[in-house]
Amino acid sequence: METTKENKMGVMPINKLLVTMSLPIVISMLIQAMYNLVDSVFVAQINADALTAVGMAFPMQSLMIAFQTGLGVGMNALVSRYLGQKMPVEAGKAATHALLLTVINYVAFFIVGLTALPAFFSLQTQSEAIAGYGVEYLSIVCCCSFGLFFQIYVERILQATGKTMLSMISQITGAVLNIALDPVFIFGVDFLGIPAMGVKGAAIATVTGQIIGA
Repeated sequence: METTKENKMGVMPINKLLVTMSLPIVISMLIQAMYNLVDSVFVAQINADALTAVGMAFPMQSLMIAFQTGLGVGMNALVSRYLGQKMPVEAGKAATHALLLTVINYVAFFIVGLTALPAFFSLQTQSEAIAGYGVEYLSIVCCCSFGLFFQIYVERILQATGKTMLSMISQITGAVLNIALDPVFIFGVDFLGIPAMGVKGAAIATVTGQIIGA
């Protein structure tokens, strides 16, 4: 029974394998892109400037996803190949090296979040209000992006071992939590003592969802 599970990519019919492997991956990638969209829906209720700022932040969020996804694809290929060749030690080394590069990716965007965001938004708008909202939102998203990077890392590890459904479930968990926390942190809940945090609250909800989803 154990052997069948480990080698399902070698024994399962191609048509069934394509569906069971690819559909959860597609859903996972769609969910990753939904964080900014969900934030935008709630932030739009603050004012137009806040909505514009969150929209302008999306390219930076996409860049973070692109960097880590590119790393994850390479790791996925190596780990899958080594596992298929019955070389678990080499697969572990590939995963370890990818984890180190994941940390480097996070540190790079952490530095961007501390230093480069005013310039990033000044290239897109002359409005100080929009730039202020943007820096407030994206600084949290960048500096706390370890959840995003680790989430994608774990997702690719699971996919390399054929556990695509598990990675999809973790992504859905984080996304649902983001949806639930957005109105709580953006508008506040008086009886719980949670203050309204506006755009900052949207960012906190996003990174919380990403961390839990990892």
